Amino acid sequence: MLQALRQNSKNAIIYVLFGVIIAVFIINFGPGSRGCEGVGGTSYAAKIGPTSVSDLEYRYTYIAMGFSQQPPQIARQLRLKEMVMDQLINRELLAEEAEKLGFQVSQKQVEEMVEDGRMYILGSRREVEMFKKDGVFDYDRFAAFCKNHLGVTVARFIEVQQRELMAEQVRQLIAAGTRVTPDEVKADYDLKNTQVNLDFVRFQPRVGDDDAEVTPAEIAAYRKTHEEDIKKAYEKNSYLYKKIDKHAHLRRILVNAAKDAPEADVKAAQAKIDDAAAKVKGGAPFADVAKQVSDEARTRARGGDLGWRKKGYTGLGDTLDDKVFAAKAGDVIGPDRTERGFELIKVEGFREGDVPLDQVADEIAEGELRQDRAKAKAKTEADDAAAKVKAGGKLAELFPKSAAPDSDETKKPGAGAQAEETGLFSRHGETVQSIGLSSELARRAFEGKQGDLLGPIEVGGAWVVATIKERKEPDKDFFDKHKDEELHRAEQEKWKDALGQWTQRRCVEARDEGRVKVNDEVLSYDAAPAKGLLEMKYEPCTPPGLGGGLRLQ
Repeated sequence: MLQALRQNSKNAIIYVLFGVIIAVFIINFGPGSRGCEGVGGTSYAAKIGPTSVSDLEYRYTYIAMGFSQQPPQIARQLRLKEMVMDQLINRELLAEEAEKLGFQVSQKQVEEMVEDGRMYILGSRREVEMFKKDGVFDYDRFAAFCKNHLGVTVARFIEVQQRELMAEQVRQLIAAGTRVTPDEVKADYDLKNTQVNLDFVRFQPRVGDDDAEVTPAEIAAYRKTHEEDIKKAYEKNSYLYKKIDKHAHLRRILVNAAKDAPEADVKAAQAKIDDAAAKVKGGAPFADVAKQVSDEARTRARGGDLGWRKKGYTGLGDTLDDKVFAAKAGDVIGPDRTERGFELIKVEGFREGDVPLDQVADEIAEGELRQDRAKAKAKTEADDAAAKVKAGGKLAELFPKSAAPDSDETKKPGAGAQAEETGLFSRHGETVQSIGLSSELARRAFEGKQGDLLGPIEVGGAWVVATIKERKEPDKDFFDKHKDEELHRAEQEKWKDALGQWTQRRCVEARDEGRVKVNDEVLSYDAAPAKGLLEMKYEPCTPPGLGGGLRLQ
């Protein structure tokens, strides 16, 4: 059929067009390019089972997709060559499935499609006007397009199109099994077009604010009932206890005295720290003196405990830092004058290398106990906030953003918590905009009505109290006018999802069976990696972002 039409293309205009096409061919396949190896290709780009995709066929697909027009650097960043490889592998897997199902595509079917000015590239139907002259198919134009633009023979082009049509039959078979009902479309439209705006306050556990003393008896009791939890915490934070640099356990008594303080204030501070040092020297427990004297509010109730610090990270300044790591366990250093005032330091002990669990179990137990207390306190604050909202209060008024860091407001329950607003958003799984992942909060936010109280609900380790400030309903009239379009869109989305899952599963199976082999040479780019860009080696059957290409199915 095609042979019979090839006599209709002998005129000067055609030869001019051929010249243009040949110029394009020279640019893409001229000297210096691998295209000069000849039509048909001499090496493979990929092997999928018994089928081999030649390097020239791979490159003609890349060109036909229009990707050769992209600057090499952009193509590399977008991983366009990897994407084409992904899709070629998927095409062959689909065509292979078609053969198993007994599907066939004759040469005549392809010829009729080409005569109509159509072709398929990776499942995408394309109209090709270059096949025609004055609206009528012209064989010579078609043959020149195959040879000069794509770099393949007419026979090979027909074979590839047969594979494309075989794959297309399986695509349509999958599409036939992914129909959606009008009710499903309406429900999906309502879900995507219902929007809510939440006022919310997040109550974070603040372990550092817990200045209550933890007694040895409390630690012992916690260890007895949380033995497994302590072991897990030790393993989870093994970097704190395995192969560590030398650390010192420190306590501090600080008496404030700024650099520019009046002389009388400095003398008073000096007298106060000297008195504290005398008490410690006289045998008074350092922790007890710290509770009575220290001006450092954060550690005073804990007996001045600074925890474990390594050299250079004590926060004491270079002079005291050097003295600490030259001291022995039990030594008291100072008083020394620093930028903060006068400081008295006690070195409780040292540790380095591998620290066994039994030596740090009490320390871990205290930390976990304080964490539990902080969580309980945050929950209490959230409960209190929810009760006030139920009584008619508004979160924005109860927790304004204007409270200064050192004001009396920050000393009240819930200090540091401030009202925020999500802005209007649609539901996307379990994600709640500006708040985080929470199936319960997402469900209640979209099932509730304006003004509803949500919470307290735990999200990411914090307690969230929210109210539905605004709810925007879907546009029913718009849906009624566009329901056919929405139905088509929903079917396309469902089909693409099903097709993607099918090809991914089959590709992984084929790869694991050793039936997928890729020639990495065809994936090289004529551009160096962008500075700072993490390069990933191509791995077939890998989702985008993890070594695979993009998905255009």
